[in-house]
Amino acid sequence: MVINPGFERVELAMDPSGFLEARIGSSPHGQGLKTTLAQLIADEIGVAPKEIRVVAGDTDRTPYGWGTFASRSLVIAGGACKLAAATLRERLQAVAGRILEADASDIEIDDGRAFVRGTDLGVELRQLARAAYHQSHRFPTIAETGLSAVATYDPYGTFSNACHVAIVAIDIATGEVKIERFVVVEDAGRLINPMIVEGQIHGGVAQGIANALYEKVIYDEGGNILTGSLADYLVPTMAEIPRLEIHHLETLTEATVTGAKGVGEGGTIGAPAAVLSAVSDALAPFGVGIFEMPITPQRILQLLRAAGCKAQ
Repeated sequence: MVINPGFERVELAMDPSGFLEARIGSSPHGQGLKTTLAQLIADEIGVAPKEIRVVAGDTDRTPYGWGTFASRSLVIAGGACKLAAATLRERLQAVAGRILEADASDIEIDDGRAFVRGTDLGVELRQLARAAYHQSHRFPTIAETGLSAVATYDPYGTFSNACHVAIVAIDIATGEVKIERFVVVEDAGRLINPMIVEGQIHGGVAQGIANALYEKVIYDEGGNILTGSLADYLVPTMAEIPRLEIHHLETLTEATVTGAKGVGEGGTIGAPAAVLSAVSDALAPFGVGIFEMPITPQRILQLLRAAGCKAQ
């Protein structure tokens, strides 16, 4: 079987002030992608993330991208960012080596400063960038590229890994389902930004619980939608989502240059199945199994009545 997760391309450039701009084809959709990509670039080059602007969604300026889906954005766009940043770092080392009269391989970059390894001889990146632009004749090794780099990354892809466990209680008089405990163990490989990973897990589980217990699109016989607003289409609030217990494993994958795997599906896919299985387990003593979503109170009561169970 051939897996085709699609490529991503990144265009990275440093301006004369030393500020970096990364133009990406992938599209952030509220999952913290810009923050995480800025961290990857910053770590690879040796600057602060605040010195990096990530540009997305501007079709006049950004390269083609495959989009945000299937836990691919950090894995593939992140890989492209890391590769582009590594290339730009080498070009910065070449410029710094010329300025500091040292071999480029002896140049290290950290905290926004290029310096000769083992000495205090160095130059601020903003000074280095200014020289690269305003005295470009001194740096023939970057005559064609300047302080920029482009990278395309097209790996085979990785998979989210997670296990979800739900404990529920059911009121057989009303059909209400209460989630008493919800545990997630996930493995997204290297966690570039643990806070963002936890946020995605929380959001994904909330979506999964909504899928399992609340959300349903209803049409009338003429095909007209009856749940056209949030007055009719149920979504959970903080009152319905339990406190989540999240445990992280970090199995670094060799399938990506960052060691990271996707996390989106690890938060969403397991949640509705865990809730559905827990409800079925709770109803098993009554000879009732439930295999469709959403699991509404009305549906539970119908199944209990059909099984000859009366509310206690």
